[in-house]
Amino acid sequence: MYATFLMGFVDAYTYLKYDGVFVSAQTGNVIVMSVKLFSEEWLEATSHIIVFVGFALGAFIGEGIIEKVKSPSFKLLRVFLVVQGMLLFTLSLFQIYIPSAFMIIALGTLSGYELSIFRRIGITTINNGVMTGNTKNMMQNLYKRIFDRDREAGRHFFNLLSGLVIFIAGVVAGSQVMHWQSHMVLWIAFIMNSILMTWLYMIKRKVRLAR
Repeated sequence: MYATFLMGFVDAYTYLKYDGVFVSAQTGNVIVMSVKLFSEEWLEATSHIIVFVGFALGAFIGEGIIEKVKSPSFKLLRVFLVVQGMLLFTLSLFQIYIPSAFMIIALGTLSGYELSIFRRIGITTINNGVMTGNTKNMMQNLYKRIFDRDREAGRHFFNLLSGLVIFIAGVVAGSQVMHWQSHMVLWIAFIMNSILMTWLYMIKRKVRLAR
């Protein structure tokens, strides 16, 4: 849920601040990039190429972490949050001085990294940043629930629907913060990351005490 909200939150930030660049929705990013390239808008297409490269790099790194961290998903989540928190803190602290190209590739890498590691809501596989496939899967599961009486399909439908709603909420929140104080977007993302890390630490401590 957190990953889905964050992707919508950051996508709104990069779209508004960097001339229509998406860090997670690479289908839209590739379309805009291709249109600009074939319209000979070479300079305008650069940011879309950069974020695509960053996303691909993040997905590569994320897959490497999944293979290397041979442990329960709870530990993997904590490892991910530590790495993400460090990156968000650095970007937030130096955002005034960081060149746009570096910021875009860094956020693209973060997006690819996150979407590689977090792929589920409950029992349902979901892409936290791309709602086209999720919407298609959601409606397929709705059909199965209504006409095939498939209860598991019903659960998948509601999980996908919740993912779509949370992503939209992230986009709305990111847009509102951008209109309020644009430099606060990354700080708020870092704060959300820190709150989740603290919550996971408290859960782990309770489990230890219960033993």
